[in-house]
Amino acid sequence: MAEFVIPRLEKLNIQAEAQKLLLALKKDRGVQTFLWTGPRGVGKKTHALALARTLFCRQGEDCPGCPDCRQVLSKSHPDLYWVDREHFWHEKDRDKKTEGIFTDTTKWLAQKLSQAPFSAPLKIAVIPDAGKMEGKVQEILLKTLEEPSSDTLIILIEENKGDLLPTVLSRCRPVRFGALPPEMIQKLLVDGHGWNSKDAAGAAKNAQGSMTLALREADPQWREFRDKVEKDLDQALLGPEEGWLALSSEYDQWEPEILDDTDRTATQRKTLVLSLVFEAWISLWRKRIGEEAPLPPRWGGLPHADVLQSLSRHQEMINTNLQARMILDHLFMELREGIQRGEMSHRPLTELTI
Repeated sequence: MAEFVIPRLEKLNIQAEAQKLLLALKKDRGVQTFLWTGPRGVGKKTHALALARTLFCRQGEDCPGCPDCRQVLSKSHPDLYWVDREHFWHEKDRDKKTEGIFTDTTKWLAQKLSQAPFSAPLKIAVIPDAGKMEGKVQEILLKTLEEPSSDTLIILIEENKGDLLPTVLSRCRPVRFGALPPEMIQKLLVDGHGWNSKDAAGAAKNAQGSMTLALREADPQWREFRDKVEKDLDQALLGPEEGWLALSSEYDQWEPEILDDTDRTATQRKTLVLSLVFEAWISLWRKRIGEEAPLPPRWGGLPHADVLQSLSRHQEMINTNLQARMILDHLFMELREGIQRGEMSHRPLTELTI
C-alpha cells in the first residue's frame, strides 16, 4: 500500500475548523500554547507535523519536500521537539519502564525552549500524550507555559483534558478535533494509502470516525483479535454466569498477538487489552444498530442503542484507576440485567469503588 505523506497544513483539509485556526498562525502567533483534544486517530498528530512543515518550510505551499520538510516528517528537525521515547527524551529517563513523561525530560524541554531557534523562525514543542505527565511534571512545565519566549509554540495533545491540571488547562488555547466522517476516511484510505474503494468503504464504516481504527482493518492480527472478541463476548453474555467468569479470568491474563513489544507494566498491558476489547465490541454494536451485522442468537428486547451506551460508558472508565477485570464484570452484570428486564438499568458506579 502507498505511504501516506503528510502535506503542508494548507493542503491537509480533514479538520476544517482546526485548520482555519492554525493557518492564522502563519501571520499572527499571538497564541503560543495549545491543547488539542479529540478521539484517537482523527488527525491531531498529523496536524502538528503539517503545521510544523508550514511554519518551517521556506519553499512555499507547493513544496514537494525540501530538507526542512523531510526533517519535520522524520521528527528530526533541530527546532522541533517531539516529546516521546523515540525522539526527544532525556537519557536519565531511558530506563524507566512506565509510559509517563518524566521530570528530567520535562526540565530538558524547558531548557531547550529557552534557547534561540537553530535554523527555523521558531521552536515547536509537541507533547503527544500530555495526559501521561504526572502532576509534579505538569508543574515543572507550567512556568514555560506561563511565559514562553516569543519564538516558541507549544502543543499539548490528549484525547480529553481530564488528566491535566486546571492551571495547565487555563494557560492553553483549546482546539477540538472531531471524529472524521466515513466518506473522508474512505477517501484518505484510497488516495493516501492505496486501498481499493470496496475495502476502504468497509473499513470506514467500522472506524468510529478514526483513521487509526480504519487502518487496523488491513492487519490480520487485528481481524483475528476482533473476531474472537465478538464471538467470546456474545456467547458469554447469553450463556451461564460461570462462562462469563471464566472469560473474565482469561481476558485478565490475555496476551494477544496484536500487542506490540513496547515495554509496559502488567497493569498497562491489561488496560491496553481492555481498550482493544471495547473498540472491537463497540464497532460490532455500531454495525448492529445500522443493521449491518446480525444480532446474537436468542437476543431479547433490549434496545441496541442502550447496549452501545453501556459499552461507551464503561469504555470511559478505562483511563481511571479501576482494574480492568472490575470494569468487565460490572459491564457484564449491567448488560445481563438489561437483557432480563428488556430495558437498561444502570448499575451504580459505586460498586466499582468498593
